[in-house]
Amino acid sequence: MLAAEAPKITDWMQAWGSVVGLLLSGLAAMATWLLFRHEIQVRREEQRDNEAAQARLIVPVLDDLPRDPDELRSFTIANYSGVPFYDLRVMLLRDERLIGTYPSALHVLMGEVKGSFSYLQLPGVNVERAARTGTLGIGVYFTDASGLRWSKLNREPPTRVQRDDRWSKITGREQQRAAARSRLEKEMQLRAMARRNKSRFRIAASIAAVVAAAVFLVFLIYR
Repeated sequence: MLAAEAPKITDWMQAWGSVVGLLLSGLAAMATWLLFRHEIQVRREEQRDNEAAQARLIVPVLDDLPRDPDELRSFTIANYSGVPFYDLRVMLLRDERLIGTYPSALHVLMGEVKGSFSYLQLPGVNVERAARTGTLGIGVYFTDASGLRWSKLNREPPTRVQRDDRWSKITGREQQRAAARSRLEKEMQLRAMARRNKSRFRIAASIAAVVAAAVFLVFLIYR
């Protein structure tokens, strides 16, 4: 009887060994895929970081509010890269909507430049008042030494652009809704970040579950 049952026990152990082997192979394949995906992401981030190296060294600053109500808002832009920027366009923004521009052409920027904005004539908007209230900022478009076009808002990281269309003119209706829209956009970004973090947690939890199952099966087979 024992001799007759021996092959059955052997077959059972081989079957479980195959299951464990498949689980471990799947785990190895998943780990390889995750490492490959992470490597691609790291390389892309390094490429974007290298591309933005010069663009980060341009610093636009909106000067303090002038005491004279008739005095125009002014700005300072500094280039700390040691190489020139080209074709600069400077914007005065209220709640990230365009209300003024720098009228003079800035074909090349080395060092530092100062200037004053000219306010736009916008229907339904008191631009002079808008330039003294609300969330004001300075936006700039520019081309770096590699020929890449960028935009930058205040001291935030630069953003690659294809066209100079990141900021549009403010309208009377947008003037009331701009702050609410900005808050909504930030909230959506936070939610998207939370979803990405949750997805990564689920992947890690799945890997941990597979590993735990494989360890448990090995324990059952060899105990």
